[in-house]
Amino acid sequence: MKITKYTFANEEVVLDFHEYDTCEFRDCRFVVLGHGPFVLNKCEVVNCTFHFAGPAANTIQTMSAIYNNNGEQGKQLVEATFENIRKGTTQPQPAQKQG
Repeated sequence: MKITKYTFANEEVVLDFHEYDTCEFRDCRFVVLGHGPFVLNKCEVVNCTFHFAGPAANTIQTMSAIYNNNGEQGKQLVEATFENIRKGTTQPQPAQKQG
């Protein structure tokens, strides 16, 4: 569902399967369930938080376990994932072979 030019304030907003265009979010709780994609396009976001449930929470829990329970290699794996997110890459880059 596409929502355009709407102001959300002090409410819970489930993001899955929605496209928000030029909306304003103030003091909202974003809920990501992980059942489907969502888009925040040119939105203003002020003092909001993300909360993960369902499959999305499972993913966060898995990443946390890898980061905290697998030494430096686990930390590097998760940090590489965050770097791909920052770059806008959805697929991991192949590991570079060291000669």
